[in-house]
Amino acid sequence: MKTLKTVIIAIAIFATAPLFSQSKSFETLYDHFSGTNDVNCFSVSGFLCRAGLWVAGEPEFKEAIEKVNSLRLISIPTSNFAAQGLSVRGFKKVLSKDDFESLASIREENTRIEVYLQQGSNPKNCYLVLVEEADQLTAIEMKGYIDVDKLRKLAVENKDQKTL
Repeated sequence: MKTLKTVIIAIAIFATAPLFSQSKSFETLYDHFSGTNDVNCFSVSGFLCRAGLWVAGEPEFKEAIEKVNSLRLISIPTSNFAAQGLSVRGFKKVLSKDDFESLASIREENTRIEVYLQQGSNPKNCYLVLVEEADQLTAIEMKGYIDVDKLRKLAVENKDQKTL
């Protein structure tokens, strides 16, 4: 009986451990750059993200991220990459090794935005958004589930409102 309880507890621990882990890619950025000059980092829970959207008057967007558990952000000057002998291109190689797949890439003037997804046991996905500007890289990591259908609906509604 003790052995059965031990096995059940071990299975429960190993099954839930991935739910609390963060992506190795984001951790790599954080480990290399947190505490260096002009680097900004912060982390908030999914509840605070949704509360912020509610306060900002974006309840529709809030519904799309109902199941997001956490959000972390790090903003790094590109000069910090060069100072450590690293590159943004090299970091993107780390993403592919960490099982991230590219979902979208948007380029506008001097800014490139790339969205990546690392699928876990549903709905525990990890989204990583990279905003690459000439002098700065911003990485945003969201853990949880984003309702893409609700986001598409919002995009269509916003497009329709702009044409009126």
